Order: sequence, then C-alpha cells, then structure tokens
Amino acid sequence: MRASRTLSLLLLVSVYGAWAMSAASGAPRLFLLNPSEAAQLRLGADERPPGPILRGPSAGPRIVVYKPAVTQTAEGSVIETTPSTSFVISFEPNGAPVNMDSLEIKARKGLFSVSLTSRLKPYIHGTDLQADAVSVPEGRFVIQIEVADSAGVRTVETYRLEVRPLGS
Repeated sequence: MRASRTLSLLLLVSVYGAWAMSAASGAPRLFLLNPSEAAQLRLGADERPPGPILRGPSAGPRIVVYKPAVTQTAEGSVIETTPSTSFVISFEPNGAPVNMDSLEIKARKGLFSVSLTSRLKPYIHGTDLQADAVSVPEGRFVIQIEVADSAGVRTVETYRLEVRPLGS
C-alpha cells in the first residue's frame, strides 16, 4: 500500500513538472495518459503483452508510424521513445479512401482500455496525425490503432510503447 502511494505521488509530481514546464514555455502540451490511467495500463517488468503483438498485411488502410520510429522484434512492433515526444502517423488508402471517422486509438491492458482518440483528434489533418509536445508517462504500454476505409475494410495494429527516461 505504501509503495502504491509513493508511486502515485511520484507520478503526480512528474506530471505536474511536465505541465509546469509546458506552461512556462507557452507551448500547449498533450498528456497522452493521466497518472491513474498510466498506473492501470503500465506493464510490469515481468509482464508481457498478451500473445505476440502482430502487424500483418491488411486489405484495409495502411497505418504508417513515422514518429517515434517503430522497430520490428520477435515480440512484434515496438515504439521506443522518451516522455516528451511527437507522434506522426499517416493513414494511407489501400484500395478505398480512408474513413477517418472510424479511427480508434486506445491503450490496453487485459480487459481494461482507455480510448485516446478524442485526445488525439485535434491533431488529425486529413489522413495524418501530427502531435508535437506530447507527454507520455515512463513505462511499457500496449497501444492499439484501428481504422477502416470507406468500404468498411478494417486494419487493426497493436504496438508495445516503451517510454524510457532521456539518456537511458
């Protein structure tokens, strides 16, 4: 219980610090997860995402993650970044035009998930998502991106998001 309170306090302090820094610089900052969500969604050191995180071919739109870089590993697609990052993702047609109203981005762990779509929608321009000055809590998370084309053909891709402090 005491460790949980300490962790919660540390998360609160780090989120406040990031907020204070962004407020001082005048740049708006997007917080991808709040401290409570991060605590529930963070994978423990010995926890593995359920099954392999696969990224296979789809007849639906292509999801191209430009920033942060995606690495293909034996465990699937991994995005490694620092707590202050940018997201640049393009949704490209693979037949019919992309239906951006179908876009759903969520963080998941087991049965618990948090939709990130409404937080990221202001950063969507056409079929691209470009969000600078994004704060992401440290840890390992599972992110799922789902989008369909105008014919209803869906693409679902899952990534392990590894957020490490600067210099590690």
